[in-house]
Amino acid sequence: MRINGTSLFSTIKLQENQVVPNEVQVLRVGKFNHPRYGAFEITTQTLAEMKANFDANVRGVDMAFDYFHDSDKEASGWVSGLELREGNTELWAKVQWTPKAQQKLSERELRYFSPDFTFKWVDPEKGTEFRNVLFGGGLTNRPFVKEMKAIVATENKGEEMTDLEKAQAKIKELETSNVKLSEDMKAMEQKMADMPQPDKVAELEAKIAALQAELAKAKQEAEVAMAEKKKADEAKMLAEKESQVNVLLTEGKAVAAQKDAFLKGDMTEFIKLAQPINLNPKGSSTTNTVDDDTKSILKLAEEKMKADPKLQKGDAISLAKRELKK
Repeated sequence: MRINGTSLFSTIKLQENQVVPNEVQVLRVGKFNHPRYGAFEITTQTLAEMKANFDANVRGVDMAFDYFHDSDKEASGWVSGLELREGNTELWAKVQWTPKAQQKLSERELRYFSPDFTFKWVDPEKGTEFRNVLFGGGLTNRPFVKEMKAIVATENKGEEMTDLEKAQAKIKELETSNVKLSEDMKAMEQKMADMPQPDKVAELEAKIAALQAELAKAKQEAEVAMAEKKKADEAKMLAEKESQVNVLLTEGKAVAAQKDAFLKGDMTEFIKLAQPINLNPKGSSTTNTVDDDTKSILKLAEEKMKADPKLQKGDAISLAKRELKK
């Protein structure tokens, strides 16, 4: 049997020592599951539509039988009509065999028949779609559908397939199944070939490891750079404080005992260590006794530092002096 141009099989039975009959059982109803082409069903409607399409000559050519489904080569016979039998469960063909086909069949060189049909056919010129169209068929020795009726009208049921023939048919089915499995295996091998090979995986893993090492090195270098920057910022800040306290010492606004507290930023200790300031110019013969003006300046300076804890004592004294001079 061939569906859509692909070969399956059904049988034709011949009687020995008899004239080759001009009737052939083409197909019968049934459910089939081919190892290569999957499950399909032939119903009475399927057979009826095949006959109707033949009668209407939808393909526009005479129907020919061939050898082994080589439909482009010589014919083995020409079909003159189709007939439904056994309650429309069997489709039969009336065929005029060629002399060559008659000889091959009579000598039992070929014994079985395989229909060629499609479940859907579209007229290439008109675009009209037809269902269940029989193209023809071919003589073969490899049946797929078993238990087909004999084509010779005798009192018995005709010659059945021998155990050897059934075994040969089973072998053919297994061979076809093996072909399908081989194709599936090739497809799987191709998919595996497209997957990354172990050496490529190892290469990718090596690249990832190298990138991770570079990233770790970059992080370490960044941490060192941040530590150096922090150290540089602290040194700069210390230098600025050193400069500020030196100015205070030079202007007499702070004493040496306050320097460490100032550099540490401990203003509480800085104020605590403050000493009375000599407001007399250098070289003056005036005594260092703190007069009333000095007391007033220091008192006002203390008030300003209480009001603004961030205000340094030297700056507070300068502000106090300016206010008292007004």
